[in-house]
Amino acid sequence: MANVKERQQFQIELAKYLAEKDFIYGPEPELYSPVAGFYSYGLIGKAMKNKVEDAIRKVFTNNGFFEMEFPIVTPEIVWKASGHLDSFNDPVVICSKCKGSFRADKLIEEQTGIEADSFSDEKLAATIKDKNVNCPSCKGRFNLEIQRHPLMMKTTIGTDTIAYNRPETATTTYLPFKRYANFFRGKLPFTVFQIGKAFRNEISPRQHLLRQREFTQAEAQIFLSKEQKKNFDLFESAKNDELPLWTEESQKKDKKPEMTSLADALKKKYLKNQAYAWSMNLAYNIFLSIGIPKERIRFRQHHTDEKAFYADDAWDLEIELNSFGWTECCGVHDRATYDLTQHAKFSKQDLSIRQESGEKIVPDVIEIAFGIDRPFFALLDLAFFRRDDAKRTVLSLPTNIAPIEVGLLPLVKKDDLPAKAIEIKKLLDTQFRVYFDVSGSIGKRYSRLDAIGVPYCITVDHQTLEDETVTLRERDTLKQIRVQVSKLNAKLSEFLVNGFKE
Repeated sequence: MANVKERQQFQIELAKYLAEKDFIYGPEPELYSPVAGFYSYGLIGKAMKNKVEDAIRKVFTNNGFFEMEFPIVTPEIVWKASGHLDSFNDPVVICSKCKGSFRADKLIEEQTGIEADSFSDEKLAATIKDKNVNCPSCKGRFNLEIQRHPLMMKTTIGTDTIAYNRPETATTTYLPFKRYANFFRGKLPFTVFQIGKAFRNEISPRQHLLRQREFTQAEAQIFLSKEQKKNFDLFESAKNDELPLWTEESQKKDKKPEMTSLADALKKKYLKNQAYAWSMNLAYNIFLSIGIPKERIRFRQHHTDEKAFYADDAWDLEIELNSFGWTECCGVHDRATYDLTQHAKFSKQDLSIRQESGEKIVPDVIEIAFGIDRPFFALLDLAFFRRDDAKRTVLSLPTNIAPIEVGLLPLVKKDDLPAKAIEIKKLLDTQFRVYFDVSGSIGKRYSRLDAIGVPYCITVDHQTLEDETVTLRERDTLKQIRVQVSKLNAKLSEFLVNGFKE
């Protein structure tokens, strides 16, 4: 969907659909005057978000990571140490006509398709002028003086302690480092992650869940030595796995990403060390595990002038959305010793580890940083695009992410069919989330559940009363089979993992 107008129309249709089907409400508070960048997860959306979080949590824990949770509000000194207080800001332009404020780089990307997040202020102003980028609200011209807008939300603890709502979970994950050292008995690597809320005072968020002021992040940190980065124990088992790598050189030559094994990526010096390559592969597998198709994913290497000064390596995992095109959904960063060194300096604490050799080192950190909201939105964006015909809209969600696994439908409201269906529901409730519906024609009930992504529907009919079988219907193919009630749980469990089989 390359046409800008088509994408914009799709964005409008998708946002309306997600609100109508109880996935996402907002901007909030809808009851009063809505504020851009704040959304609610609705009655169906919250159930799906929980599934996304659970899938991500499972991948991390299966790979030896331990989850922690840190307070959201943190004193000012933490953000002074991390560098956020002085440098965490966005470029702003102001409309000369309506005085609206907009983030310059995103405005350029939205109207021209040019990726501008690495542009200097001077280049941003020049591009706005050369490409005739206008105000999206009133079509007016912009004042070309780029201003800087701080992104952190300031607050006060008690009466006089200045603090901030955290703009990311990563920094707060570093702070209990000495506790990790005790837990892991001082033996690197330490592997931890955190899932929780973060806040950014975005200037003009307009991309639905992609740019919120309050959002959920999932970020993991690997604390390890420089030697472990080069010779990482887990690399051997993954070295032949392939990633869609879009190198800086390929970007300059307008070439497509290439599927490259981890081993070859190191040989060709696309990636710098084994631990980093393994971390990128873990991030890739997380997105595959929640159902993002391989053909919609690429890793984009940061340009040399785009990387943070302390970063030894940086790649972004991007997903090609129908609504917004290629969109950053995860960053994998080799942050070297920057974070622990900064926090040791400002806290006046020793954040080093003594190696078996007796040498004391400050560990490097490899970070896998992403949010929950963007992959959540990506799943809906890709699933909503599938339409079978003008009369039927199907949300083809992956079965492990679908907010409701099973719909249970008595064919009619009479002849003891509802009572029999309730009896069957008690059997299913032990393993699945079941939606029981007796209202309307069977066709309309199927359609309602197709529209929110329920993968399987069970119809209880008159034959059920005779032989204890029900009709099991698959969402995408519309194929149906008869299944013994006593075998329903086993059959559904199999289908939800391995797919439908007649």
